[in-house]
Amino acid sequence: MSRDEANALLALKNAWLGAVTSGTELQQMNGAVQAVADDTPLSGLDLEAYTRVVGAHANAVMALHGLIQELQRKLSTEE
Repeated sequence: MSRDEANALLALKNAWLGAVTSGTELQQMNGAVQAVADDTPLSGLDLEAYTRVVGAHANAVMALHGLIQELQRKLSTEE
């Protein structure tokens, strides 16, 4: 395995872990979000926290997706 391949594998593992970790945080908030009473006014929601958690997950997933696409392009040009 070349040094570039080893670095790519490490990047994939780290990006994957970032997506899983942010997904775990999103899942941990699920109970609280689902428990919000139907008559709760929007002002009673912690929209800032929701934005932070969802944004972190979206960024992590998109970073992982982009990395996988880049690795696929790299492989296709090497073959």
